Amino acid sequence: MSYAKGFILLLLVSLPLMVPGKAAAYNEDSRIHFEALFQVLDRDLEEEESEFLGESFPSTITSAQSLRLLGKLSIQVIDPIEIYGLIGGSDLEIDDFGFSSDFEMAYGAGTRVVLFRERDPRMPYQVFVDYHFLKYEVDDTVNFSPQIVDASGNIIELTNENVREEIDWLEQVIKFGVMGRHYEFEPYGGVQFSVVSGEDRIHSQAQRLDLDLKNDDTFGIFLGTLYYLTPSDRAALFIEGSLFDQYSLTGGIRVGF
Repeated sequence: MSYAKGFILLLLVSLPLMVPGKAAAYNEDSRIHFEALFQVLDRDLEEEESEFLGESFPSTITSAQSLRLLGKLSIQVIDPIEIYGLIGGSDLEIDDFGFSSDFEMAYGAGTRVVLFRERDPRMPYQVFVDYHFLKYEVDDTVNFSPQIVDASGNIIELTNENVREEIDWLEQVIKFGVMGRHYEFEPYGGVQFSVVSGEDRIHSQAQRLDLDLKNDDTFGIFLGTLYYLTPSDRAALFIEGSLFDQYSLTGGIRVGF
């Protein structure tokens, strides 16, 4: 297990122990919110099998890393429905492909619905569902040199060239969770299901390839907390970690208007 995955696991285990109540969960008295957030992510992907110059290549399991810097603007349309938009930037690294992109624009949208809310001040909590998508396109120049082994055991290189590689990334996540309130803390957690639909385009002079990328795992868990900075509950810091479908750490600040 990498240091990043170990840190996220430690976060998920220790967050419930950090929470030392006060009622009202998730800034109920503010209808418009803005979040400035970062996310570091590591997840496994599967690239489909392919055929290049008449030779077949099996599907590949690889790992992708991404850093996102995003702004999130949300509006509570009616209680209990909130819609939001996402805008910012993201990069993408896939070491097995030698792929490392620059920061490119990322955008998305989502909705959050409170399914049940308990307002008892002794133990306030809410049950919620949250869906969002995030989309971006990145590119890099990589060395492309596919190889095969002939019947005599000799390694044959089909081509060796520096090519432009483009990756379209569409990520969709749905979460089912429970959020509580204890003094200045709002801990929450639950399960999530995530899907990545991507396209990997390799512009080789010998033959262009258009390959599908998809997630290797779908089911995961998440756990996080908000910490309110003011008595009015209009500003809060937050941190969240997730495991299994993706190993990610998200943090930032949330402000209500």
